[in-house]
Amino acid sequence: MKPLSTPSAAATLLERIIDGEGAMLRSLALNGPTTATLTLSVQDKHRGYDWIDIVFEISGMNDAKLVDDKQLGFIDTDEGITVVFENSQWGLAVGRYGGMEALKSAPLYVIGTSLKYEEAPFSG
Repeated sequence: MKPLSTPSAAATLLERIIDGEGAMLRSLALNGPTTATLTLSVQDKHRGYDWIDIVFEISGMNDAKLVDDKQLGFIDTDEGITVVFENSQWGLAVGRYGGMEALKSAPLYVIGTSLKYEEAPFSG
């Protein structure tokens, strides 16, 4: 896993994956009381818009709106995903939001103290 250490690193990743627009939400897992992992299939500009999976891990989780894996397919990803860094907190949400408070209205969001990601082969 690679840490997203700055908002600009997050912006670069989001640009590369087209902000996750039209992503397929693959899985959401709790890895402990304060760690969650969200896996999405996205298009990658660096690979000629080929599909890959991106796994986000948020640690130090202190606020979230989570859903069952069975419900992931019903969440609209046409607007992509949002990654926000405010007040030493990272927020990850499905949809477009202009800040930490706004993303709390998302159908799925997680807020915590660190955010990491890794690329994986497309799970098709």
